[in-house]
Amino acid sequence: MSSKENILSRIRNAGREKFGKPEIAVDAIRYDDPVEQFINACRTVSGAEVSFGTPPPDDVRGESSTVRGAFGVAENGCIWIPQTEDDRAYLFTSEHLDIIVSKNDIVNNMHEAYARIAASSEYFGTYKFGTFISGPSKTADIEGALVYGAQAARSVRIYLI
Repeated sequence: MSSKENILSRIRNAGREKFGKPEIAVDAIRYDDPVEQFINACRTVSGAEVSFGTPPPDDVRGESSTVRGAFGVAENGCIWIPQTEDDRAYLFTSEHLDIIVSKNDIVNNMHEAYARIAASSEYFGTYKFGTFISGPSKTADIEGALVYGAQAARSVRIYLI
């Protein structure tokens, strides 16, 4: 055993008591109509535009990307997007982002969202990366000047199919 392995072994076995992960029952929020709540959250909380159907094939805005979301979260209007292509930079470098998500794939809250991710390896795919996106990038300075597109897309349109 090398000196490094010896030191690390002694640190790991330094007599700290180990505790298991506690089971916590969470009374998470549920909605009568998760799709309606998702639309409201997208428009008010995240500032995303919501439409029904698929995006038009010719996007006149330019510098846009279209991506399919795995599911949406009614609680806060965010969408889980697993990485399905080698390049994931377009999620953060496009001026405009169009996200397609099925209205049948809307969960109530983040607890359900993380349980869904944990239960299915398809949500990480080959590249083992996914992200929640909840509308256009925005930031504000101390004077309250709001700027869209500071770190990512200036606009996000969500298409419910």
